[in-house]
Amino acid sequence: MCGIAGIINPNQSDIGNDISKMLKVTLHRGPDQQNVNISDNYAFGVNRLSIEAISSGHQPIENDDYIIGFNGEIFNYKSLIEKFSLDKKKFNSEVKVLLWVFQNHKKNFVELIDGQFAIFIFEKRMQKLYLFRDRFGIRPIFYHSDNQKFYFCSEMKGIIEVCKRSFKISEKAIAQTCLFWTCIGEQTAFKDILQIPPGHYLVWSNGKTQLSKYKKSFFNNQSQIHFSIIERLDAAISKQIHGEVKIGAYLSGGVDSVALVKILKDKLNYNLKTYSIKFTDDEYDETQWQNEAVNLFKTEHKSIIVDSKLISDNFYKTIWHSESLLFRTAPVPLFLLSKVVKNDNIKVIMTGEGADEILLGYDLFFESRIRRFWKKDPKSKFRFLLLKKLYSYLPQFKNSRYFELIKDFYKTHLEIDNPIFYSHLVRWAQFKQVSSYFNLSKDYSPESLLEEILPLICDNISLVDFDEKAQIIEFETLLSNYLLNSQGDRMTMANSVEGRYPYLDNNFVDYMSKINGRKKSVGVRTKSQFRKELEKILPKSIANRPKIAYQAPEARAFFYNNKFSKSAEELADNYDNIDLINKNAFISLEKKIVNEFSSKRLGFRENMAYIMAQSIVGLNKI
Repeated sequence: MCGIAGIINPNQSDIGNDISKMLKVTLHRGPDQQNVNISDNYAFGVNRLSIEAISSGHQPIENDDYIIGFNGEIFNYKSLIEKFSLDKKKFNSEVKVLLWVFQNHKKNFVELIDGQFAIFIFEKRMQKLYLFRDRFGIRPIFYHSDNQKFYFCSEMKGIIEVCKRSFKISEKAIAQTCLFWTCIGEQTAFKDILQIPPGHYLVWSNGKTQLSKYKKSFFNNQSQIHFSIIERLDAAISKQIHGEVKIGAYLSGGVDSVALVKILKDKLNYNLKTYSIKFTDDEYDETQWQNEAVNLFKTEHKSIIVDSKLISDNFYKTIWHSESLLFRTAPVPLFLLSKVVKNDNIKVIMTGEGADEILLGYDLFFESRIRRFWKKDPKSKFRFLLLKKLYSYLPQFKNSRYFELIKDFYKTHLEIDNPIFYSHLVRWAQFKQVSSYFNLSKDYSPESLLEEILPLICDNISLVDFDEKAQIIEFETLLSNYLLNSQGDRMTMANSVEGRYPYLDNNFVDYMSKINGRKKSVGVRTKSQFRKELEKILPKSIANRPKIAYQAPEARAFFYNNKFSKSAEELADNYDNIDLINKNAFISLEKKIVNEFSSKRLGFRENMAYIMAQSIVGLNKI
């Protein structure tokens, strides 16, 4: 795991100084070793977190034709050595194998490698740069192009550090986040800094960039074949036990992390260290489930205790690392948790992201099923009650008065006027209310924003089932740009810890994608097939634990005893300085938050808007 950076600038005399600045500001991504390759008009560098081939894996490396470096892990590099009968002594690191594969199999380069990566390859004679990002966007890579000048880096702050200009927060990014809860495609929080989307590669030459998609559709060959999720997950975890350092695991108490810990512990020849988050607020706390798993597995376990003040005090630090418009505070505890992992000298942490998307773990998938079932008989007095069954863990669904309001809201979203996005229309209905807190151009309508997501999803999405449509949209929005980055890579690497995601193993995803959604999960029970298999290796109380979304205290975390925290005061002080914020809307929201007679928990839209506004203040500090 590393941080990579590069500059191509024919007219820059201090290019070596600039690449050093880029690496310095991203040193947390790889504090073990730093190397650069500098010429008159280009410079490339790597901050290395040494995990695999510790003594021989320094980078970047070069030969007569190319310079190469990468951030990530190539899980099949030893298999490639065997496949192509390479000299094991000569090809004794991932980066050396990558260079050989690119030189000899350029057309099939990405298809041959299996891992989580952001790779740069510079063709010296042609002065051509290639940038590759892994299929799911686990590892980030950003770039800024200015005629003949080109900059790329694992984090945007590296580009901001050396470009002799200011980068403003993007209005389009705010609009996208109001709708999708995150940026999509190439969009980032800053104007004129772009990201390479998951499953894409970019070629830069003579001042021009060309972006291409290499990944294939997930759900294009479904069948009713026999399958075992546990067996496939076991194989994925075995593949990712990769490197010369010890591995730890996050343990939330949910079925995904518990299954991962169970399999991982059985495979390691040392006592597994696990980590979790405890909240002082019972509404968010999952300690009882974590304790049950720890007592079962006897892992060496540590937790952090998180309260509202801790979230408020560390929010801007989290934004500095995430470089994102957050819609919730959930990344903050994960940033703090990775500090504990770092202090234990653990460099690699396994975690369960991706399981909900591929195994049908989100309520959203089943909510869509209920709406389509209800639509067949809108006047039914019973069909809508399935929502109570789905959301039985939420107190508002047990309140008859509140449930009537919820029922009326869902009833307005029964029609299938957009079959591609049907599953997400309820979620996206919050756009108007959330965007009203910001001064956005009328150009950013839900319709115009939806048009931008169409090129990102598979060409044959109209042919796949409703479940699979929903899965594809989740992959291209919340998974890649929020869960894997703002909650994933950016929070672990802030403390020099690499995250690994066995549920996003290429083979695991490909195999599970061949199984029809109705077979993976029946009715409105999340991950029903997975849970059925888990009952054979885990207590039923764990295997059948209901899905509870990981969340943290939100807008009210910035107010103690109905008083402003320092960060809340800073936001209020900046209302007149940030054109994109609707000052009057936020002043009204603040009054509601500090009013002791208002409801204990704000609505989702109000929380979301306030966290986004706090994010804008934090982004202006980068």
